[in-house]
Amino acid sequence: MVQAAASEGRSVASVAPALAARAAMARCCLLITGETGVGKGWLARWMHEHSPRADRPFIPVNCGAIPESLIDSQLFGHVRGAFSDAHQDHTGLVRAADGGTLLLDEIGELPHSGQLRLLRLLEEGEVQPVGAMRPVCVDVRVIAATRYDLSRAVAEGRLREDLYFRLNVIHFHLAPLRERREEIARLAEAFNEEFAARIDRPPLLLAEEAMRFLRAQPWPGNVRQLRTVIERLHVLCPSDVITVEELRRYGQLEDPPSRRADSRGLWPRRARLEAAREAMEACDGSISRAAHALGVHRSTVHRWLAGERLAS
Repeated sequence: MVQAAASEGRSVASVAPALAARAAMARCCLLITGETGVGKGWLARWMHEHSPRADRPFIPVNCGAIPESLIDSQLFGHVRGAFSDAHQDHTGLVRAADGGTLLLDEIGELPHSGQLRLLRLLEEGEVQPVGAMRPVCVDVRVIAATRYDLSRAVAEGRLREDLYFRLNVIHFHLAPLRERREEIARLAEAFNEEFAARIDRPPLLLAEEAMRFLRAQPWPGNVRQLRTVIERLHVLCPSDVITVEELRRYGQLEDPPSRRADSRGLWPRRARLEAAREAMEACDGSISRAAHALGVHRSTVHRWLAGERLAS
């Protein structure tokens, strides 16, 4: 197993160029782990775009978003008449990625029936659609991603051990943004240029004190939250020069919670819970608005609040 730290996908080559390039060119499975919002999907797409499969499909699949009763059919396809609603053949997402790359996000949530079919794909290079008599050969590179500890999922019986070892050939763990603050300025500038190009205007000028303010933030939503803040500035801020005041007002950032941080500058669990509570109060109890204000997914806010209830 090869482990490496990498940044947001489009600039991963500048962080570990030799390893990233070698991993992109390989045919083997790739496992990407890290908190929500660290850039797992971006890294997977970068790997695809810098691989020999770049001109073939890149198919991302969130394993936790497909109902368990439909996962086998959606991923591996079915034939007409396989079940009551199967009125015609369905190719499935795996075969849709033939020749390209299949990203299985939140792989730990794949049910056991899907795990068996996936293991057959990885070992034999073939899938058997639901209701089919014969398997179908498929050439696809599988990239798996998760925010969870898969070794724990194996120990708890939620993930097959043989599948874990097949997926975990090359392992990239993406550290949270608060642990790689030296990258915040570069990422902020990259997002700044991205949104400026979208609306055909010059990039915003981030003052030095504003950049220090960004580096001091806890970033519970990681790279995704930073990108949201920069996008929000482009949409709302009337000034071309971004100061700390603009970050507070239009970026919806508060003074860094230094009183909550430990000696290493990390944001502990209690601080995340407090942030979720404060965002919910400010947004009149709306999960969606609170998630947007924090720059994280709705499920992340749910998870933080669930952790609070369990700890109480």
